[in-house]
Amino acid sequence: MSKILITGANGFLGSNLCAYFAKNGWQVEALVHNMPQTQVAGVSYHLFDLANEPEQSYFEGVDYFIHAAYIRLDAKHDAYELNIEGAQRLLAMSKKCGVKKNIFISSLASREDALSIYGMQKHACEKLFKSPTDLILRPGLILGNGGLFAQLKGYLQKSRLIPLISGGKQPMQTIHIDDITLAIDKCIEKDLTGIVPIASTETIDNKEFYKIVCASIGTKPFFIYLPFGIIFTMLSVTETIGITLAVSRENLLGLKKMSYVDTSESLSKLDIKVKNCTESLNALKNS
Repeated sequence: MSKILITGANGFLGSNLCAYFAKNGWQVEALVHNMPQTQVAGVSYHLFDLANEPEQSYFEGVDYFIHAAYIRLDAKHDAYELNIEGAQRLLAMSKKCGVKKNIFISSLASREDALSIYGMQKHACEKLFKSPTDLILRPGLILGNGGLFAQLKGYLQKSRLIPLISGGKQPMQTIHIDDITLAIDKCIEKDLTGIVPIASTETIDNKEFYKIVCASIGTKPFFIYLPFGIIFTMLSVTETIGITLAVSRENLLGLKKMSYVDTSESLSKLDIKVKNCTESLNALKNS
């Protein structure tokens, strides 16, 4: 029985990975910031904070390590440094315990010239996973009943106000939650290394994405077309006074650098077909 260790295991992707691997007969060790109210049968949970040194017992006997934990904001620490230093400590312990492969869950937003803090942090962490056996996975926007997409859907159910820059023409690439869990399993099975982007090869522009998401929940969007500077200022004000919109300043900075990433080679290596955005939304509606 193979043993896998997953950080961020009470997050949306992490919890789905725990359920997937446990269902498929793996021994799963889960590192969580808070104990989940509903625990997956067969998964061993351990309280862990990225600011602390990981215990050696977490890694003993582990074959594969998936680092999916990510701190967005932290009142006590510099979140940027915390994510990097936390990954360094985890990798050092992984190496000490002889783990076969380290897998980092990054993002298509990761790039050298990223403007968003999220994209910059992911890119900085990627540089740590430099062993010849390491794998860096760059998924598109994960569509499922949790995570960032669920937050977006929740907002759109309450408010239709959506700011757009450049007419909302930025190309978006998505992946269904079931497709990314399968892709990660395939990456392990085929022993892929290096940087592997995972998302639908089909793009949808930002404006059309909001339109079909709104259609899927029975509402209509109200778009605000403004230059980047004005929208960024508007979001700065709304976020300062506690008003949440469908797009944040972080999202806006990410959108400004968004570009198409060819994932066809990755999908061919994995021998899988992932759902496009519309197919993913239909699957979610029927689940």
